Amino acid sequence: MKEKVIGFFGLGNMGMPICQGMVKCGYKVILPCFRPARTKEREDAINGMIEQGAQAATSQKEMIEQCDIFMLSLPKSQQVEELVLAEDGILKNAKPGTAIIDMTSADAASTRMLAGLLEEKNIDILDCPVSGGVGGAAAQTLTIMVGGKKEVFEKYKEILDTAGDPNKVFYIGPSGSGDMIKCANNFLSACCAAASAEAISVCAKAGIDPRVAADIIGKSGGTNHAVTTKFPNLLFKGKQFNFALNLMEKDIGLFNKAAKEANVPAFFGNTTAQIWKIPMAELGETADWMEVPRLYEKWADVNLSGADAEA
Repeated sequence: MKEKVIGFFGLGNMGMPICQGMVKCGYKVILPCFRPARTKEREDAINGMIEQGAQAATSQKEMIEQCDIFMLSLPKSQQVEELVLAEDGILKNAKPGTAIIDMTSADAASTRMLAGLLEEKNIDILDCPVSGGVGGAAAQTLTIMVGGKKEVFEKYKEILDTAGDPNKVFYIGPSGSGDMIKCANNFLSACCAAASAEAISVCAKAGIDPRVAADIIGKSGGTNHAVTTKFPNLLFKGKQFNFALNLMEKDIGLFNKAAKEANVPAFFGNTTAQIWKIPMAELGETADWMEVPRLYEKWADVNLSGADAEA
């Protein structure tokens, strides 16, 4: 696989460290340098990869024509569709036999639609959404959930094992399966975070140290990742999660859309979506999703984000 040329699209918070890991491990990577870097930090990161051997493309069409594999880490399915279907996009300009490894948290229905179109041109696509955050991307320890043809998964597993933890790279099923389980996972993550903030705020209002409440819940039947990791390591220290409200709200929406299409009631999904919309309306879509537990902090008149500082 290290003889193959990889075109990487989506050098954002997650895509940048994933791409850096591929370059560091010796893969031949082409970068979309026809798009200006949004910050000096990103420009420096791109230049650093070029110094390590990555190539810089001057146009999207040129980049696509040179690649054997495309790795995508884009905000939404809309951007994936634009990249695939544009006049200078993958469908019209990629070589037959190429493959797309799409790490976007995408809409399963959109992925299945693209898979059908791409198959006609002998181009494969794997939906490979990830979990593990920016830290996991940088450490190459991501969990990767893969949908698509199993033989295509097996062919490109070496690349997935490089981007993530080989023990946490899972083949799920046909095209769209990875996207489906990712939005279900993120819905549950969001739901547990909101419910845990509610529970701990009530405990704090009753005079219980929120750190003690989280510790006990984390060792009991109510345990979840929010109380064991996110709250003690981030919220109680007053830190951000570095994940925008609108990105999590998108995944909750994808879960609710899938539930509606399957004719399955989504009581918790719809309630969680409404909770997420409150700080988005007040603070903007790109505010950090730690603003959700801070809602409860305000409503209950307790201090969660300052818990460690007050200790």
